[in-house]
Amino acid sequence: MKPIALAVAVGMVTMSVQAQACPELDVLARRIGITFAGFTSPIPLAAGPDGSGTGRMLQLRLPAPTFVSDGFRHKVLFNTASRKLWILRTGGLAGVREWYGPVDAGEDKLENCQDQPEPERERALELEVRS
Repeated sequence: MKPIALAVAVGMVTMSVQAQACPELDVLARRIGITFAGFTSPIPLAAGPDGSGTGRMLQLRLPAPTFVSDGFRHKVLFNTASRKLWILRTGGLAGVREWYGPVDAGEDKLENCQDQPEPERERALELEVRS
């Protein structure tokens, strides 16, 4: 029982430290209901982010718990001009790769978060989705 409690505590501390890097992203995840188990509120499925229009597209990664190996991982693409965001959900037991959105960022100040671009291979896959 003690190893399980320790793993949960370490995971919570790790998620808390990662979330402190961008508290606005943590607030967004709670408001929309993004968890390692999926979404707690329905979010529309999308073909991919809409790259048209103006504004910068920030790539923001939500922290994933270290104690759940088959949970979902989420990345947010946020358009600073339209204040819309798209969520890329990957992983899970079946190994999905699904886009959701657009979602209105509301009052969340995601432009204050540091852009976290992916390696070139991942970036090329995103550009294919948008085309």
